[in-house]
Amino acid sequence: MGARRRMARTFWRILNPVTRDLAGFAPWWVLLETTGRRTGKRRRTPFANGLFDGASLLLIAVHGEHSAFAHNIAADRHVRVKRRGRWHAGTARFLAVDEPTISRFGFYARSGLRTFGADPRILRIDFE
Repeated sequence: MGARRRMARTFWRILNPVTRDLAGFAPWWVLLETTGRRTGKRRRTPFANGLFDGASLLLIAVHGEHSAFAHNIAADRHVRVKRRGRWHAGTARFLAVDEPTISRFGFYARSGLRTFGADPRILRIDFE
C-alpha cells in the first residue's frame, strides 16, 4: 500500500466518526448506510453531498471500489441515504468518472477527489 493511501486511510479513520453524527443533517454531507457483507450489520459512511435530482443522487467515491462500503455494495446493492434529515432507500452502482459530471459537483465534494483520490468512481443511487 502506498504512502498516499495510508495517509488517506488514517485521515478518514479519524474524521469519519466525527462527521458521522453530523452527516445527514448538515447540508454539505450525506450519510450512506450499507449492510455489512459478512456481519449483516448496518454500516454508515459520511460523504460530501452530491448531485440530487429527486430520483437519484450522485456521490464521489474518492477510493472507488477499494473501500469497505464498496465491498458491501457489491454484496448487496440496496442502500439508504440520509440527506437533510430524511432517509431515502435506493439501489447503488458505480460509474466511471468523467470530467463533465465532476465539474457539476460543488467545490467541497471535488476537493476530496483532488486531495485523496485514488482510483475514484461516481456512486449513483437510484431511489425507490
